[in-house]
Amino acid sequence: MSSDDLTGKTRDLMYVEYPTDTRLSQSSTSGGRSALVRDEDNALVTHAVLYPAGGDAISVEDVVKVVKVVAAVGVTAGIVLGVAATKAAPHVRNGLAGLRSKLSRKSQGDVEAAAHEASSEQSDPAIQKRQPPAPVTSGESRRP
Repeated sequence: MSSDDLTGKTRDLMYVEYPTDTRLSQSSTSGGRSALVRDEDNALVTHAVLYPAGGDAISVEDVVKVVKVVAAVGVTAGIVLGVAATKAAPHVRNGLAGLRSKLSRKSQGDVEAAAHEASSEQSDPAIQKRQPPAPVTSGESRRP
C-alpha cells in the first residue's frame, strides 16, 4: 500500500520493530524518524526492522468512509428521535395532566377526610366531656 507524493517520493505504511529501551533516530526531515535505533546516550545500537502493513492496515480513505457512515447514522438517529418525540408529546402531556388531576383529587380527598374526621370528633360525646365548659352568661346556671 503505497502512494506517490507530489514531491516525487513514495510513502508506504509499515510496522516498525526495534528493541525496548531504545528509540528511533531523528530524521533530517522535519517530524520524521530514521530506521536507526539509538539508546539513551544517543549511541547507535542497531537498525529497525520494517514490515509492510499489508491489507490489515487502515488507510485514510477507510477512516473517511467510517466517519461518513457514523455521521450519517447519527443524523438519521437524531431525526428519528425528533420525530418520535414530536409524535409522543401530546400523549405524554395528556398522561401528565391525568396524573396531576389524580394527585390533586387525592389531596382534596385527604382534606375532606380530615374535615370529616374533625366533625365526627366534635359530635362524639366522649370528646365533648373533655372539652372545657362554655362560659356562663348572666342569668344562666352551670348545672344541667
